[in-house]
Amino acid sequence: MAQLPPEFFGFVLTLGLSLLIGFEREEHEPEGIGGVRTFPIIGLAGFLLIAGFPDTAIPFALGLVVMGGLVALSHWFSLQQGEAGITTETAALLIYAIGGCSAKGLFWIAIATGVVAVILLQEKRLLEGLATALPRHEMRTLLRFLLLAAVILPVVPNRSFTPYGINPFKLWLVVVAVSGVSYISYLLRLWWGDDRGLMLAGLLGGAYSSTVTTVVLARQSKEEGGCSRRFSGAIVAATGMMYIRLWILLLLFAAPLAYRLTWLFGGLGAATIAVGALLVHSGAGAADCDFEPTGKQGKRNPLEMNSAFTFAVIFLAVLVATRIVAERFGDTGVLMMAAVMGATDVDPFILGLTQTIGPGLDIGVAAFAVVIASAVNNLMKGVYAVIFGSPRTGRLSLALLALLGAASVALYLLF
Repeated sequence: MAQLPPEFFGFVLTLGLSLLIGFEREEHEPEGIGGVRTFPIIGLAGFLLIAGFPDTAIPFALGLVVMGGLVALSHWFSLQQGEAGITTETAALLIYAIGGCSAKGLFWIAIATGVVAVILLQEKRLLEGLATALPRHEMRTLLRFLLLAAVILPVVPNRSFTPYGINPFKLWLVVVAVSGVSYISYLLRLWWGDDRGLMLAGLLGGAYSSTVTTVVLARQSKEEGGCSRRFSGAIVAATGMMYIRLWILLLLFAAPLAYRLTWLFGGLGAATIAVGALLVHSGAGAADCDFEPTGKQGKRNPLEMNSAFTFAVIFLAVLVATRIVAERFGDTGVLMMAAVMGATDVDPFILGLTQTIGPGLDIGVAAFAVVIASAVNNLMKGVYAVIFGSPRTGRLSLALLALLGAASVALYLLF
């Protein structure tokens, strides 16, 4: 059997993608520059001008100039007829480029570009409806995240400074990671809505901030007299999500530490969420207990630049303090610092701890410090529930969260 020429697959790929986009354009814009016949010819022309002249790009460039002239002429005629769209003309230029990519052997790029182009062309109504429905302030939120992750992060120096080993890139990467987890939770809350029930509110809120969620739920419990147990269940579920969120962040920045705590945080997270679900759905009338976020805490934007910079400053201070404490006071000092920091903001301390593991801080001590910080944080959330919630919600939440914190420390020491 004769062997197929090496250009055969590129030729077939160009023809197939051109026909696919041509069929789509023929269906939705039959009066445009091209359709099911013209688009394959355009794609094959791009393929030929690369495959037939492999040593020079001049023929392909000249063909692109000719294509640009034809597209401009077609668009001018469309404007004369009152049609301002240029989608089909742009698709024709894309098909020409896909032909060139196929001739160069860039098959994955050609396939991915062709498939995405068809999806974008086919889902016109969906995309236009999404653009109309997306509030302007949510677009600003997305732009803030892109600023943090795609503009600032790549230009930050990735090397250590000062005797404390401060790495600006890792510092900002922590900010991006925490903001990213919060942003995903924020988007899910917008997608599903905050009024879909206590359990969902607890889970999504815990992925964002279990402390904020505890305060909001506790305050809401005062207005729902017969739902104390269910609000306590949602608070407990939020703490279960905290364990999962912390494990994900540890996996990103200190994988050995995350592996060491996998069974503990995974087990506690799953068990706590299960207990929370049982409490939320227990008894009659559970469906009547709805979560209605009030004030800034329920609608807080996780990507305010002030919040990001504040987190970076706190993280830097905790990182330096942890190194100083580890050098001067050893393991006992780190564990005492974990207890203190757990009562305030647990994320900066735990993430700062991931950057100090090494000769001065054993991974076992770091893992125990993480457990202590999370346990104290649970106790403080129980205190917040007592302060801000109804008496029954506060007592039950405090008892469950204190028990959870004590159990986490005991399990780590035993196993």
